[in-house]
Amino acid sequence: MAADQRVLDYLDENEVDYEVYNHLRVYSTIEEARELGVDADEIAKCLVVTGHGERALIVVPGGHRISNQKIREATGNKHSRLETEDEMVDEFNDWELGAIPPLGDIFDFPVYVDRNLIGHETILFPAGSHTESIKMSVADFINLIRPDVVDLSEEEERWSA
Repeated sequence: MAADQRVLDYLDENEVDYEVYNHLRVYSTIEEARELGVDADEIAKCLVVTGHGERALIVVPGGHRISNQKIREATGNKHSRLETEDEMVDEFNDWELGAIPPLGDIFDFPVYVDRNLIGHETILFPAGSHTESIKMSVADFINLIRPDVVDLSEEEERWSA
């Protein structure tokens, strides 16, 4: 499956500089970092959270794990939790599961970005598939999605190129 056209159209409409990277099929940010030869923390892990009918995207560095407590604090919703794959099937059935891009405007969701992600010059994230990623500057990414930058994660596994 190729990069989702909605992602490319969104980036083009917003006149953002980006590159599309084709790579072998990968299912984790650590695998993606190894495949692309970059630090795992340059790969954005995007997850959907839900709580009492409210949904949001959270974006953390690939080498970090999510803290449920920090998610609840950031969203201000004590019921926030990661959405299950079963819950995602209906709304995200035309996206490859685990390859949802961190572009909240596409889904009309607020976006929360972990502060550990913004210390890098560039960011890579899924383009809607497990075989293509988007690379862009962190500054352009932040200006584009206008997220709340908060503390969401704890350091976990690392891959340094």
